[in-house]
Amino acid sequence: MTTKLKETLTAEEEAICEQIAAEYIEDLTKPREPDMAIIGRWLEVAYRLYDLKVPARVEIAASPEAALKLASELTGEKHDWIDWCGTGDGGWVSYYDYFHRIGVLQDDEAAEVLALRDFGRVAWDSVLLDECAIVIRRPIALHVDEDGNLHCAGGPCIEWADGEKDYAWHGTWLPERMIVDPRSYTASDYRAITNTEQRRAISEINGWAWVADILGARITDHWSDPATSLVYELMSIEGGKLLRMRSPELKGGAQPIYIEPVHEDLVTAQAARKWQATRLTPRECERDPDLRYEVEA
Repeated sequence: MTTKLKETLTAEEEAICEQIAAEYIEDLTKPREPDMAIIGRWLEVAYRLYDLKVPARVEIAASPEAALKLASELTGEKHDWIDWCGTGDGGWVSYYDYFHRIGVLQDDEAAEVLALRDFGRVAWDSVLLDECAIVIRRPIALHVDEDGNLHCAGGPCIEWADGEKDYAWHGTWLPERMIVDPRSYTASDYRAITNTEQRRAISEINGWAWVADILGARITDHWSDPATSLVYELMSIEGGKLLRMRSPELKGGAQPIYIEPVHEDLVTAQAARKWQATRLTPRECERDPDLRYEVEA
């Protein structure tokens, strides 16, 4: 091993870190044609990891759906997963790329990771079978928000060459309807959304006033946490109660608002906050609404 250790970074090395981050995010939105030489180098690495030879047959699929369909046809069995080894690995691959660029990793130590990096720049992912390597081409259009999360308001965040489309709101995958026709959701539709992040996303898309309106919500109690200044509002709706709360500041400064169901017997917003974080009954939470994480978490 010839790995060098560094205890401090120079100003130039810190600048390279920012440069790589911007480089990887910018690359996401660039359509690229498959490069068979680069793809071949990665396939050699990938198959060698499993002590296998690269099959003679290599197919380029226009979308993940097309790749899975072909895999099912070739194996005679339903194939519903891709290898998750390509463009989506940019997050962790960028770290190794950085260590290589500043000399912590030598060429031979970084060779396989850099082969994956190059593969992700000309292909999206793959489905690797014994008899055929199915490589998914990059999408023809991809949209992200300022933080690099998949995102597009009003349309698909990813468009594939065969017409397949994917939808996301600030990194949360959504069904098409939530993006293209969010106001078509009724109160019963909204209540049927079990995924908290999807519920938050459609609430942000339509606005929280819309949520309160379709649910017929009315605020029955509110409480401000003196330690964080975060406000919690207990709301009553037909058939239940909701707690509206703002998240503590996340990385990047965002503070999304959440509305989540709580027990119908709760009376105060402070007790509702405690009920969410513990296994106590509504009565116990009302009796002592203070939340002490070091004791109860």
